[in-house]
Amino acid sequence: MEKNLTDLLNSDPIAYEYFYSLSPQVQELLQSRDIHTFSQLKDAVASISFDKRPHAF
Repeated sequence: MEKNLTDLLNSDPIAYEYFYSLSPQVQELLQSRDIHTFSQLKDAVASISFDKRPHAF
């Protein structure tokens, strides 16, 4: 059985602390993603941060 974000947060204290240190808006965006590992969680946060930056002209 493959873990999802909830399973990851319940089983990995570091992932849990990291997730709950994020803003509620970022947490909500992460819940719609397919995240199974702490590495994927960090990558998803980086992706969201990149997407939120203003676009260069």
